[in-house]
Amino acid sequence: MIKKDTLNHKSDRKEETKIMPLKKRMFRSNMMILFAALLSLLLIVVFALVIFEDSVERQLKGAGGEWLSEQADMAVRSGRLFGVLLPLLLLIGIGAIAVILLLSAFFTRKLTRLVMEPVEKLLSGANRIQGGNLEEEIDYQGEAEFEQVCQAFNRMQRTILEDKEQRDRNERARTDMVTGISHDLRTPLTAIQGYIKGVLDNVADTPEKKEAYLKTAYEATEEMNVLLQKLFDFSRMESGQMPFYMVRVSLAEFADAYAAQKEAGADPQKLRLSFRQEGGGLAETDMDVEQVRRILDNLLENSVKYGKTLPVRVWIRVKETQDAVTLDWQDNGPGVPEAERERIFERFYRCDAARSGNGSGVGLYVVRYIMERHGGTAQALPSEGGLLIRLRFPKENSYGEDTDC
Repeated sequence: MIKKDTLNHKSDRKEETKIMPLKKRMFRSNMMILFAALLSLLLIVVFALVIFEDSVERQLKGAGGEWLSEQADMAVRSGRLFGVLLPLLLLIGIGAIAVILLLSAFFTRKLTRLVMEPVEKLLSGANRIQGGNLEEEIDYQGEAEFEQVCQAFNRMQRTILEDKEQRDRNERARTDMVTGISHDLRTPLTAIQGYIKGVLDNVADTPEKKEAYLKTAYEATEEMNVLLQKLFDFSRMESGQMPFYMVRVSLAEFADAYAAQKEAGADPQKLRLSFRQEGGGLAETDMDVEQVRRILDNLLENSVKYGKTLPVRVWIRVKETQDAVTLDWQDNGPGVPEAERERIFERFYRCDAARSGNGSGVGLYVVRYIMERHGGTAQALPSEGGLLIRLRFPKENSYGEDTDC
């Protein structure tokens, strides 16, 4: 029972400590420490006087012959001096303690205000952030140490604000992307429905017409598959679940075959591709063939979509250096302004000023993501005409050969 009461008493004291403001606790603690120190000093002096009472009286008696009055000399002789001196000393000590405590209270309150002002500003700032106000910053000028803390708080607040704005932009861009792809899906879906209905209603009344209708519907399904693949790839990138299977491949041979395949299936009046290898060598590197093909498909789609001339011309150049293999992709489109050149690889970014269109804003983001997973880089470089993108593949990377990463 006693232990339980003791625990309850301790718990009540802890609750009081939590409820009491910090500035009051600081003031009370400082005053208690100072009072205890002064009281201890007074007690030590009194204790010393009591112990050495006889010695003090003899010294006062010996030194008092010249200046003590007759009454004091009689008091010394009769042994009453110590009884007079002790209360006087206690009175002086208590007065000194009171004065020192008053001075200490003044300076303690001043110090408390000095400490509590930035603390209260920080608390107010934290409450503002909790309420969603990230615009207003802490304005404090005082001690250098507290200024640094407040400035660090402001930097943290600005970082939170920038992250929030970036998340809002990404969310809006993601919504726009889904809306855009949904709109783009509606066109081939409507075409598929229309042509299949034409076959079912015998509008295509000859085998040739039926074949043409079905071929057009099939091409529309391929377009839908490309759009859905974009969504699927973006989802896998966001979750970090896109697999990579690295093999040793000649980038020059791969790019040459890709250019020849695309040009063979394209209308020469709309698209032309050419390949050239600078220097000799096999230009081998470790890469995921399917992912690199996706890179080139995205670059080709970007050039065709934003090219404002016919035919769209694409030049592919591969060059081997001492530690890397580079692939340059250049088209004859309108190009990109220098100020926005590095931003075209950002997620959901669309350079509407120079290359306007209804793109999703993830094509070149996918390019950079895949290149970074290969240990390489993707850069947009200055060019006299069109957009020039350089892909840099390291000759040796950390994935190793035939590795699933």
